[in-house]
Amino acid sequence: MKKQQNLQEMIQKDFEQYNIVWTQFYNDKDAMEALFLMLISHYIDKINGFAEDIEVLSAYQKIEQQVEICRKNISLLIERMKLFQQNHYSNDGLLDLYLKQEKEKDVIIIEMDFTAVRLSIGIMEGISSIEKEEVIEKLGEIEEICSLPLTRKKKWDKLRQYVVWISGKDVKIAMKLLPLFLKIQ
Repeated sequence: MKKQQNLQEMIQKDFEQYNIVWTQFYNDKDAMEALFLMLISHYIDKINGFAEDIEVLSAYQKIEQQVEICRKNISLLIERMKLFQQNHYSNDGLLDLYLKQEKEKDVIIIEMDFTAVRLSIGIMEGISSIEKEEVIEKLGEIEEICSLPLTRKKKWDKLRQYVVWISGKDVKIAMKLLPLFLKIQ
């Protein structure tokens, strides 16, 4: 009981520290790295799956990219701390909460058209502007093929290379683009 109370207090203090760093040092690489390392050290052995899907920083990345990755990782850790808190500070059933939250985020909307997908990609967080430009460019190529006056089979033959290309993308991007292939007429 005492252990759980100490954990609850630590989580509350770390949320407060997170709020300070997030609002006052949003673009400070050192402050973001320190916050990330603190959270990892506090909860890696206390919250199941806490560090899964963390992105790795590279010394070859620009400082802005490193800060962006730190913020993304911190957001993921904070989400998991909140889920742990909502789960009454217990690991029992926590994986189910992770999966449920992930499914809610990645709802596939088949009715989306090319314009809506472009807008959705444009506002996505966690992907670089270079990758957004590449995806939007390929999206234009896919749309052009879909609008050609060809049979469905010929359109599909032209689109196969894009399916391979999509398979190399992040799942969030792929899930937005794949439903567009159902629009082949």
